[in-house]
Amino acid sequence: MPLTAVADWYYKAELAALLAETDLTQKEVADHLGVTVRTIFNWITGETRPKAGMAMSLARVCGASEKRSKFLGHVIKQLDVGMIELDLETRNIFIIERAEATSGEVWKWEPLYLPGPLQTWEYHLELLPEPSPHPRKNWERKLRRLQALGPRNPAPALRFLVSAIALWEMRHWSGAEAQFNYLMEINRWPNCEIRILEGLHFGNDHAYELYLPAGMPDAAPPFVFIESIDQSRHLESKAQIELYHGRMVGMWESASMIEGRLDDWIR
Repeated sequence: MPLTAVADWYYKAELAALLAETDLTQKEVADHLGVTVRTIFNWITGETRPKAGMAMSLARVCGASEKRSKFLGHVIKQLDVGMIELDLETRNIFIIERAEATSGEVWKWEPLYLPGPLQTWEYHLELLPEPSPHPRKNWERKLRRLQALGPRNPAPALRFLVSAIALWEMRHWSGAEAQFNYLMEINRWPNCEIRILEGLHFGNDHAYELYLPAGMPDAAPPFVFIESIDQSRHLESKAQIELYHGRMVGMWESASMIEGRLDDWIR
């Protein structure tokens, strides 16, 4: 499927993030790669695009994991042919992480569970139906995502829409109160709001996320992200974004602000 705008933004944003995360200077990274600092600058600005292998080498030099390095190379290879494949082997969590860290407006809707960045360790470990082979590693990633969403200045607009089913499923769980209090704590962040949606609403049968620049200069182009059992998809057309945004706003206006105690929601 075409993914030109988001993929083109992603590889440049990812290169910039990798260079910001490493303790090496750009000159030291350039020396490791056998290129000039100007060449790296051109990659980040999009003046030129690195070969996939060179981008993966930069990622490794900067200390990135093999999975992160390979995904960066995957995106660049797909850009070279004008298409990108999004399947079970090439999940797009890296694109989502970069969008969460840069977008000015983020909407998340989850019909069955709490959104990943809002989960406590206990929720992640005990309540998710599909056990993870690396539970701590995956939860630490969720925690990093939440930290990337939170401390930015100016604060992005964060809108988390959670189904009442997710709260109801916690009713007999020992960690329910701690998880609910964690949600309340996040809800007090500047420009952040969590709402609970009860009942059936058109367009709420699957999870999706919406990322909008909202004036942030380094943000991703606007897109919708949908993940299902066998694939993950990015939707970039203006019509699709408006459709999903309209559905999200409609559900948001029907939802209730999270407040009070957990017992108020699962009585």
